[in-house]
Amino acid sequence: MPAFGTGAEEGAHDTWMLVRFMRHLPKLTPEELDEMRSLNPKSPEEFRQEEEIRRFLEGGDAGATPRR
Repeated sequence: MPAFGTGAEEGAHDTWMLVRFMRHLPKLTPEELDEMRSLNPKSPEEFRQEEEIRRFLEGGDAGATPRR
């Protein structure tokens, strides 16, 4: 793997934070995994599906096109 960074202390700190994160991955709790999933970017299709679910749960028509 090629080297990267400027050699600054901040870069070394960031690198070790990444190492700690990678080492923790096998031990993720379900709560941590849910939090990570919530931070992932969503596609327009995922937003549309979530909006349909929200409207359905509120008693609205899930298949209706949202008003803008």
